[in-house]
Amino acid sequence: MWVQIFTKNGTIKKILEPLHVNKAKYSSNIDVDQFFKFYGEKADSDGDFKPLEEEDYNRFISSRSAMREPAITRQITSLAYKVGKRMISLAEGMPNEEVFPFKRLSLEMKGGGGMLFEGKQLGAALQYVPSQGLPSLLTELRQFQEDLHRPPPIPRDIMVMNGGQHGIYQCAELFLEPGDPLITTEYAYGGLHSTLRPYNPEILGIPEDEDGLIPETLESVLQDRLSRGLKMPKMMYVIPTGSNPSGAVIPEERRRKIYKLACKYDFIIVEDDPYMFLNYDERRVASFLSLDACGRVVRLDSLSKVVSAGLRAGWVSAPAPLLQRLELHAQAELLHSCTLSQAILLKLLSDRRALATHLQSAREFYRARRDALQRALEPLQGLAAWSSPQAGLFLWMRLRGVSDVYNMVFHTAFERGLMLVPGHAFQYDSTAPSPYLRLTFSKVKLEDMPIAASHLAQLIREEQQAQHKRVTGTQ
Repeated sequence: MWVQIFTKNGTIKKILEPLHVNKAKYSSNIDVDQFFKFYGEKADSDGDFKPLEEEDYNRFISSRSAMREPAITRQITSLAYKVGKRMISLAEGMPNEEVFPFKRLSLEMKGGGGMLFEGKQLGAALQYVPSQGLPSLLTELRQFQEDLHRPPPIPRDIMVMNGGQHGIYQCAELFLEPGDPLITTEYAYGGLHSTLRPYNPEILGIPEDEDGLIPETLESVLQDRLSRGLKMPKMMYVIPTGSNPSGAVIPEERRRKIYKLACKYDFIIVEDDPYMFLNYDERRVASFLSLDACGRVVRLDSLSKVVSAGLRAGWVSAPAPLLQRLELHAQAELLHSCTLSQAILLKLLSDRRALATHLQSAREFYRARRDALQRALEPLQGLAAWSSPQAGLFLWMRLRGVSDVYNMVFHTAFERGLMLVPGHAFQYDSTAPSPYLRLTFSKVKLEDMPIAASHLAQLIREEQQAQHKRVTGTQ
């Protein structure tokens, strides 16, 4: 893709050379409706639990969030977009588009076609918008979520965010008090832990198997806490498709069990799903949002892994009372997400067929890289254990005969030119020993994979010997 930016005083042309890594052409044979299907055929609820009412959400809201009030100037911005030019305005603190130095923005797509922003459309893409998001994008996203998930009909809405990490931060601020318990997987996305540290939470880390978080273990933990009169969690964070770091995909039946536990034990599920389009066995697994008959799911979506990480293109879907609170957070935190990114996202979503073919191409690209890394790792079979990642960008590996990989990662491997991520990065207590490594296959060159695997095999053997000597006291 190349980009041209035309200024009013001339032309600045910045060319980004094609990466030549994905030569797949867009196909017209894709079944767009099936590709964008993330709901099941079963009924969403058996009627055992009643939907939450507006006042019910008060018990989930943190004391900080409850103190927030609407910003009057942000309310006026929203009103300005609704009334348009029907009123003379001396109200909004917006700059005049005439002073913006840009005349035209052009983006060409690798698969053909492109985007052009100029005139009033470009001016709007460079202007303030309501905190909830660009109104035309919100309309598109509401229909997009309805078509993909067919969520049960309860009051809910959408807000645009700066990628999934922004949504995680907002949810922690919305729900958590210092010291609160929180449910997540035993090994969880490091960005969650970074967000949580100021809250000093009690992490309820639930083990995973090849199908992700184990609901029976979750229920056992919750029942035990309840019987002992311990504080119960208000929030669960989970990556259901391509769990980071394990790569597991939670099957639909297991998701239904987890959702029932949310209703039974009264917590909100924060469903973070950045790898939903990178499911390599192509199962159409029903999302938690599609099951949400009781208003207990806050869903985070992002195109960072499949379109552009730098666009920070993400959005949150939530029950209306929670969404209103999230919007108050956004008013105070950043006013709104980048308008230009929102305008680009709108054009991407408006052509479902082009988007679907691109996403399918991205999935095939990463599937091939996953398979190539696994082939390269075959000589390590006796040195480590791993499962084939079902989705996402990572392979989660447990080393044999190595109780802690920290020294190997940050000293031995680094000194030999091999960068790895230790399991410590996915533990809330990052000082605890870990025998795990997370290997990323998204950007490493294919020809470097066997070399990396060979280095890793040698490093593991050396670390096994070193740890054996430390344990036995031998030289």
